[in-house]
Amino acid sequence: MPTPRPRSLARRLARTGSLFLLLPLAVVLAPLVACQGRLIYPAPRYAPGTLDGLPADLFILRYRTGEGEQFSFYRQPRNGAEPRQLWLVCGGNGASALAMAEVFTEAGRDDAGFLFLDYPGYGGCDGSPTPGRILAASEAAVAALALHLGWPLERTEAYLGVAGHSLGAAVALQYAACHPVRRVLLAAPFTSMVEMGHRALVWPCGHLIWHRFDNRERMDEVAAHRPPPPVLILHGSVDRLIPNAMGRELAARQPAVVTFRLVEGAGHDEVLDALVAAPELVAD
Repeated sequence: MPTPRPRSLARRLARTGSLFLLLPLAVVLAPLVACQGRLIYPAPRYAPGTLDGLPADLFILRYRTGEGEQFSFYRQPRNGAEPRQLWLVCGGNGASALAMAEVFTEAGRDDAGFLFLDYPGYGGCDGSPTPGRILAASEAAVAALALHLGWPLERTEAYLGVAGHSLGAAVALQYAACHPVRRVLLAAPFTSMVEMGHRALVWPCGHLIWHRFDNRERMDEVAAHRPPPPVLILHGSVDRLIPNAMGRELAARQPAVVTFRLVEGAGHDEVLDALVAAPELVAD
C-alpha cells in the first residue's frame, strides 16, 4: 500500500510556500501596525510660550485623567453674559484645540460658550490618545467646564451640543452616544476606522487597526436616546480623504434623526467653513 507521506509533505511544503509569499506583506505591514498611533494621531504640540498670550476671552481648563495632566480651552460668550448655549468642539487628527478656536472665532451666537477639546498627547497634554482615553478626556473636560461655570453637571449637559470634524466627528459622536446632548453637528465623518484603514491601504489591512472608532454603532446609540438629539452631517462634494458616501451612509441609518447636507465644491478641510456657517450652530 502506498504511503501517504509524500502527500503530507507536499501539503506542508505548500503551506510553507504560502507563508513565504506572505512574508513580504508582513514586512511591510509590521511597521504600520507598530506605529499606527502616530499615523492616526499626529498630535501637534504647542510651541513654548503659546499659552502665555491667550485672548482675554479664552480660559484654560485643567483636569486629570488616567493619562495624567490634561487641559482644554473655554471661550466665554461674546456678550460677556452667562451662556445660553454650550458647544464641545472636536478637531481632526492634526488639529489642536487652539487651531479649532481660531476657526470658530466668529462662530455661533453671542450668548454661546465654546469648549475646545485637546486630546491626550495633543497640545501640552500628557499621555497618548486612543478612543477610550479621548472619551475619558472629553468627559473630564465637560466636568471641568461645569466647575468653571459653577453649574451642576446635569445643567451643563442640558445646554451642551457637540461639533466635530473628521476624526473629531467620531470623538463628538462617541461623547453624544454616552451622554445627553442638545444637538450634534458632524463635518466629514467616516463610517469606521477599520474601513478607513481598508481605504488607505488595501483590504483587509483595516482589521489591523485597534483604534476602533465605529460611527455606525455610535450613531445608532445616539438615535436610541429618548428623546434623540437632532444630528446634522455636512460633507464636501469633492472630499478626497473621506468620501461623502460615508456621510450619506451614516445619515441613511437614522433618517428620522439625521439630516445630510452635501456642500458643493468643498473638500475635506473646506467643509469646516460650512460647519461654522451652519444655521444649526445658532439654533435653539
